[in-house]
Amino acid sequence: MSRDVALVTGGNSGIGLECARVLARAGWHVAIASRDRAASAAAVARIARESGADAASELALDLGSLASVRELAREIETRRLPIRALVCNAGLQMQQLRRSAEGHELTFAVNHLGHFLLANLLLERLRAAGQARIVVVASGVHDPKQPTGMPKAAIGEIATLAATGGPAAGAFDGRLAYVNSKLCNLWFTYELARRLETAGRGSGGHAITANGFDPGLVPGSGLARDYPAALRFVWTWVLPGVAYALSPILPSINPAPKAGAALARLVLDPTLASVTGRYFPSHSRWREAASSEASYDAARAAALWEESVRLAGLRPGESPLLLA
Repeated sequence: MSRDVALVTGGNSGIGLECARVLARAGWHVAIASRDRAASAAAVARIARESGADAASELALDLGSLASVRELAREIETRRLPIRALVCNAGLQMQQLRRSAEGHELTFAVNHLGHFLLANLLLERLRAAGQARIVVVASGVHDPKQPTGMPKAAIGEIATLAATGGPAAGAFDGRLAYVNSKLCNLWFTYELARRLETAGRGSGGHAITANGFDPGLVPGSGLARDYPAALRFVWTWVLPGVAYALSPILPSINPAPKAGAALARLVLDPTLASVTGRYFPSHSRWREAASSEASYDAARAAALWEESVRLAGLRPGESPLLLA
């Protein structure tokens, strides 16, 4: 393949699609990884019309199945795709407790664990491409100081979080599970950046960088797929127009094309080639800024990493960051 490849999870709609369109226009080949193959095919066709027949392709990925994640990694290795960017964009928010194929709470499984496994399995391929970038889509809802209207993150034992989405057993709170998963996104991002540097793969110009991104509130995205019908209608057909009107004065509310272009910048901007372990939130107009105080808890981030290794069944030899 003559183009650099960016793998975008959930790249068939919302900010993932808009990010993919920008990357393709910049000359990249975008591999859209999603469970909805029909939507992905439609996205590929749209990108091909805009940027050429070699601009995009689609791959099967169900982040709620660790087996599916492993199958995607095997396919990428078999095809020897020169992936230089991994955009961990896909996410969901549930109203009712649901479990992944392996029995984990689905919000945690999709938003964190599936991406954790995918990134680790692709590290050698990213390193082979040289000067590669990983971008993890988090959210401002993880930060209690941001006025998001969401509950404050509450995480006890990681194993309990993986099972319930919260700090303890009991009634399921989908909003809390989502907030907790977004804090996990940043713990993962910062711990990944630290381990890459410690392993020597981030030194001398950062062969692989890892950064976090907050798109802000982006109405029309797939996050509302589990909402009641009336709320889905408002989210999908009413609020996107409101976002266009309010975004110039409220940086935390954005239409999908604006947020998607900002996400693509973290892959494309040459000034960010050696920037790693940082956070780019919407409230700062996507300039580098601090995330929540809790997100910098290195001990909790390390604990999440080790438990994620266990939950994902990641073995020495599958990731360069695991010791034999």
